[in-house]
Amino acid sequence: MNNEPAKVRDLDNLGFDAWLAVWKGEIVVARALDRDLKANGCQPLTACEVLSRLGAAPQGRLQMHELARRCFVSKSGISQLVTQLQRQGLVEREGDAGNLRITYAVLTDKGRAELSRSAPIFLGGVGRYFSRYLDEDEMRSLVMIMNKVLLGHGQTVEAPDPREAAENLYEIIEE
Repeated sequence: MNNEPAKVRDLDNLGFDAWLAVWKGEIVVARALDRDLKANGCQPLTACEVLSRLGAAPQGRLQMHELARRCFVSKSGISQLVTQLQRQGLVEREGDAGNLRITYAVLTDKGRAELSRSAPIFLGGVGRYFSRYLDEDEMRSLVMIMNKVLLGHGQTVEAPDPREAAENLYEIIEE
């Protein structure tokens, strides 16, 4: 990989413009979603991401390192987020008796209730601030394009079985 600094002339191209558009769009939408969540007395967007990842996981639990990976947060960052959510009773930490080095984050009943309350606000916001501006072909293309970028950086694009993850979330949201 070339880590040489780019020349300023190299920044004046379509690739840079595309990256800038994705970055700005993500920031604008994330800020709007966060505002809606806070206005409705819900957890901030980062906390909702943790709750939704746990809600999508089997038995509402994930190893801390896996939760960090799925939320694109460092191990120390996820530890801080989980500690905050644990103080509020939304998640618990659970050890693994077979391997003391493994710790799970587990969604509590109170966390499920919070996820159930915040999910419609979040999903409505995604529609309002993002997907209403795109047609189905554009959304499919965007998913394909961004997954290609993620894979190019060695990232996993989604849960092993996205249908199972969706079903786990539906079960919580529709309780």
